[in-house]
This record gives sequence, C-alpha cells and structure tokens, in this order.
Amino acid sequence: MTTLEIAVTTLPEAIAAAQGGADSVELSYDLRRGGLTPSLDLVTQVLTAVEIDVHVIVRPTDRDFVYTPAEIDLILHQAREIAALDVTGLVFGAHTSAGTLEIDLIRRVAEAAGKPVTLHRALDSAASPEDGLRQLIGVIPRVLTSGPAATAWEGRHTLRRWVDQFGQHFDFIAAGTIRLEHIAELAQVTGVSGCHVGSGAYRGGQVDAEQVQRLVAALARN
Repeated sequence: MTTLEIAVTTLPEAIAAAQGGADSVELSYDLRRGGLTPSLDLVTQVLTAVEIDVHVIVRPTDRDFVYTPAEIDLILHQAREIAALDVTGLVFGAHTSAGTLEIDLIRRVAEAAGKPVTLHRALDSAASPEDGLRQLIGVIPRVLTSGPAATAWEGRHTLRRWVDQFGQHFDFIAAGTIRLEHIAELAQVTGVSGCHVGSGAYRGGQVDAEQVQRLVAALARN
C-alpha cells in the first residue's frame, strides 16, 4: 500500500496529520520559502505528540542549494542535533556550483546524522538527476521528487521510469501539488512507495485531519 506523508510546519498540523491517519510527516519551517530547518523545540514537541514517522528538513537558507563552508558546518551541526532527538530521518539535498547533486555533502550529512536521509526536491532542479541517483545508491534510502516536473502528475511518466530503474535502491516518494482527485491514479501509474502532500491536505489555511482522512482513503482504494 502506498504511504501518505504530510508536510507540516507546526505542532497542531503534525497532530492533525497523525489524527487523519498519515504514515509520516515532513517537518520544516516556512513552506512559502520551500521549507527551512525547524527549531529543536518544535521537533521535540512533535516527537512527543505523535507516534508516526517524523522526517525533518535540514536547510538553513532558501537562497539556493549551493552551500558555503560556514553553511556546511551549520548543516552538519544541525543534522547531528536533530538526529540526536531520535527522529525517523532527515531530509536534505545540495547542488554543486555546476548544478549537479553534491554527492559528497549528502553523504557527509548522512554519516553525521547516523539516520536515514531523504533526498528532497533539490533533485528536481539538478542537472543530470539520473547520474546523481546512480551515485547515491547505498548512500540514502529515500527520494522525494516530482519527476522532475512542475507537479508530480506532470512528472508521472518519469516517476514510473525511475521506480522501474532505481526502485530496488530507493523508496520514491511522489511530491509536487498532489491533490485528492488524482492521488490514487498517481500512485497506481507511478508505483511509488509513497505520496507527499502539502497544500492538498489543507482546509482553512492549515492541515485538516478530515482532509488527511480523505487522502488516506483514496490511497487505500488504489
């Protein structure tokens, strides 16, 4: 069965996601900026309040995915601190100055954390993403991606190809403007391990438990 992950930025949203039956949450700060590293206090609160998996973004700036030496030091420090709180895993991605995935830094983050790392949608804006995936075999277990395309639905055929090509090495999690009306078909067409939903789980400007329940039910029918 395809799992459901909800993007959350607050304690009430994480609780709503869990109450709605989500399998996991991706916790960050300020989704309008693409999701930044949340505070340790928030991570602790969420871990105390929910029993589902909690994946935490490590991303100190929304400038781009090319990091300075000082930012790399901060990233490694944050990775160790967050991992020590016993989260399920971290979510991270980085580019080289040439725009390809920064494999060495992703590996260093995984080693510093000692936890599973999800490659986030930095993959979708990277040059030569398939080459990057090949180089990450054995480094990370999980990839969050839209295909790459503007939305996961638009990228569904590439998602299917990547699942077929790399599915023995990674759990692929579809992400990118996933809505209730197409989540079941998306999961069926792509064969992804999970779907990551942000605004599609919202009602009234925040994550809504009943909307999450609808998404869970739709995936169960897949």
